[in-house]
Formats: sequence, structure tokens, C-alpha cells
Amino acid sequence: MKKFLSIVLVLAAVLTLFCSCNTTKPVESGDYTYVVLEDGTAKITKYNGTKEVVELDIPSTFDDVTVTVIGTEAFADVQTITVVNFPKTITKIEERAFAGSSIKKAFMHRSSITEIGAFAFAECKKLVQTDMPSSLVTLSERAYYYCDALKVATFRGDTANIDKFAFDACPKVKLHVKESMQNVIEFANTYKFELDIK
Repeated sequence: MKKFLSIVLVLAAVLTLFCSCNTTKPVESGDYTYVVLEDGTAKITKYNGTKEVVELDIPSTFDDVTVTVIGTEAFADVQTITVVNFPKTITKIEERAFAGSSIKKAFMHRSSITEIGAFAFAECKKLVQTDMPSSLVTLSERAYYYCDALKVATFRGDTANIDKFAFDACPKVKLHVKESMQNVIEFANTYKFELDIK
């Protein structure tokens, strides 16, 4: 009986390992590489496109799997994209996801993003406009670090957690907000950022 139980436990462990390996196996789909997360949704791990794209609409699904996360360095240093539109399904942008890329405009306002990770758009030298969603809760450390061409940063909601260095080395940036966004207004006043209050 003990031997039988041991075999069952070993088989269970092997099956668990097999399943977890399957969920993290990279999958190619068009210009993208993604992995399926434990919750059954997809995370983009790499953008492989090489053609010039003026306006890129990030897909909301791959093979009927909903895309929810832009992974670490997924678009880092990509020099072929000008405008990026994020779908409603995206909930998180991880660290350095777009760092050093050529994007000029990032439109996230239709997404469900709650967190923009550290250095997510760092050193995007051509970035002039970013439009963040009302769902955004956390804007992490140096998310827009050294985006020295950035002029317009629109907040659609009253983001509760904004790191004090989120816009470090962005000398031209103006934060576009509504009067009701007290968290963002307090952040701007504390760290001396120019405001455009509607």
C-alpha cells in the first residue's frame, strides 16, 4: 500500500511539473511571442516585427487566449513603431516593457491597466504623448525616465500610487488632469510638475 501511495505521489508531482512547464512554454503568433499564465491568460514576452508600423494595435487575443500582460522588455529597443494602441484586456505593463523604443504616442486609455512597471517607457526619446487609463492604480519608479521629449501625460483617473521619480528627467512634461483628481494634483504640486486642469 505504501509503495502504491509513493507511486501515486510521484506521478502527481510529475504531472504538476508537466502542467506548469506547459503554461510557460513560449508560443509564436504572427509578430509576437507569448506565454500562457496560470490564470489562463496570455503575456506578451517579445515583439518580433521588423517592418515599419505607423500605428500598432496590440492584439487582445492569441488563438482565443486573452492577452492581459505586456511582459518585461517585450518591446524594449524596438525601432519600428510610432503609435501604440492598447486593448481593453491589458491589465499590466511590466518593467522596461517599452524601454528605449521608438514610440511617439502610447494610447492606453481604452485598456484596463492597473499597473505600469518600473522603467516601462524609460528612455523613449521620441515619446511626446501618453494617455493613461482610468483604471491605473500604480505608476512605478521611473516609468517614464528620461523621456525628454514627453510633453503630454494624460491621467484619466485619480491614480493612487505615483512614484516620485515616475517622470524623472522629463523636463517638458505637463500633466493633464481633471479637478477631481486630488492624488495626481498633489503629486504634481509636491514635485513641481506643470498641470493642465480641466
